[in-house]
Amino acid sequence: MSVQFPAESKIIGQVPVFPLNIPLLPHCNLPLQIFERRYLDMVADCLSNGTGFIVTLLKEGNAELEVLRDLPVAANSGDLPFYRVGTFAEITDFGQRDNGLLALSVKGVYRCILADITQQDSGLWVAHAASVQDNGDLDPNLSTALLTYLEAATSEQIWQQLETDRAGISPEQAMNYLITLLPFPGKIKQMLIETDLLEVRQQKLVEFIQLLSAKQRDHN
Repeated sequence: MSVQFPAESKIIGQVPVFPLNIPLLPHCNLPLQIFERRYLDMVADCLSNGTGFIVTLLKEGNAELEVLRDLPVAANSGDLPFYRVGTFAEITDFGQRDNGLLALSVKGVYRCILADITQQDSGLWVAHAASVQDNGDLDPNLSTALLTYLEAATSEQIWQQLETDRAGISPEQAMNYLITLLPFPGKIKQMLIETDLLEVRQQKLVEFIQLLSAKQRDHN
């Protein structure tokens, strides 16, 4: 299966890939704890070279499969345990926790599409990547509603963990944080991540929130 980069994409080159159970979107912060050797080495290389890595969402049920060596390593296999569109992450802070684990703070910069994906002997995934542009404008009325919803749905503790000033959240950040934090299935989160038009992503998010709210009411 051949993967073609969009014509308007900026080619980044080969970068490490960090599959996670939680997505990262542009302009959002994400705290991580690093303990696997492959990712400790990845972080060391990134810090040494002033580079970043790509966070991509694991497909549901693939967390354990992701570390197995018998997965197809062909560049464009359709059996990969994670999605091909993720977000380039830059490291904003790091340190050691009391439990001895490496604490890492990253920020999403822009969405990326992956091709020529392989797994190294260390278990680290690498891929050639190209940026994917966000297009269009957000609806101001929906932006206000989503900001209000995010404020009501998010505790101060979560904001502290995200190291984000809740008073300075932009409409795009509010939309992307809701995609990150709300309990949507991974396929829905990924579909929103892969939506290039901001107004379409926003409208779809509102529709999924309405469905989620209706489902929660039915269970009460």
